[in-house]
Amino acid sequence: MSTTDRQAERIGNSRRVAEEALKSGDDSPEFIETLTPKELGYLGEALACSYLEERGLEVVERQYRCREGEADIIAHDLDSDEIVLVEVKTRRASRSSAIDIYPEEAVDERKRLRYARIASCYVMEHYPVTSLRFDIIAITLLSGGAARITHVQDAFEWDAQR
Repeated sequence: MSTTDRQAERIGNSRRVAEEALKSGDDSPEFIETLTPKELGYLGEALACSYLEERGLEVVERQYRCREGEADIIAHDLDSDEIVLVEVKTRRASRSSAIDIYPEEAVDERKRLRYARIASCYVMEHYPVTSLRFDIIAITLLSGGAARITHVQDAFEWDAQR
């Protein structure tokens, strides 16, 4: 089995673990603590997809990949007729943590510039795209199986001239 095949298998396994946890409702703190960073990310993406769909957005694609990188979720906002590139950031809040966690702060200037390049690829592949926006969904998994979801719409601007 090649290295690429092993990586694909590990990614598939991580995604399955996260999706099965979501379906089974196993959101116990003990289970959440056992997730690898990849599994935690997939769980966050699955939660974000459910959140977006509940709000009337259509999830078009997950893990869109191009030469510039990966967009976690591509959605279509039916109300505004916009294509939405969504960056999902998921963090665990430790039981003893007294400080607030803000996963959305991880989307720094470098990541924003990368997302602009990813958007350029998406627009070229799916022409015509009439309107595009960037959202961030920050998910903090709290003790007791609860989650805090923060949706930052229009998180940053895109200058197509760059």
